[in-house]
Amino acid sequence: MSSQQQPGWNNAGQGGPVAHGPSPYGEPQPYQPYPNGGAVPGGHQPQPMPGPVRAAQVLFFVMSGLGLLGMALAIATDHVEAAGSIFATSLPAFLGLISALRFSKRKPGSRGTATITASLMIIVGLGTLGQGQPAGLILGGVGIAIVILLSQQRSGHWFGRPART
Repeated sequence: MSSQQQPGWNNAGQGGPVAHGPSPYGEPQPYQPYPNGGAVPGGHQPQPMPGPVRAAQVLFFVMSGLGLLGMALAIATDHVEAAGSIFATSLPAFLGLISALRFSKRKPGSRGTATITASLMIIVGLGTLGQGQPAGLILGGVGIAIVILLSQQRSGHWFGRPART
């Protein structure tokens, strides 16, 4: 082999196409990533979930976790009726959790379902607040926050894009 570099050979003298520049043989070049380094075959760039959607998702996670924790504590202290009441109060949060798990894939109807369940959280929160339970204020406030977050324009754009598979 001569000391002169042959076309189609890389700088280390190993066989294979050169990773840059046109090929003298008309062969396609190896896959080159996009300049930002985040190329995905098929042309779609993965987009991060917008802040308002992520915040709504986290609020559903937190409210569901608090409901489960409250039920577990009520059962552990032999307050079964209180556990049932906590379950009934937390039911919209549990339903919202199911739709929140679908946010990342932008499943059809997940935004609408989450908005409806957050509205149910507001109604249940007002009902429990009317019964003199201060936990209703938290439930209603979080429900209002979720409705506001999911009603923002960035949230609408997120759910309006084609879903990832």
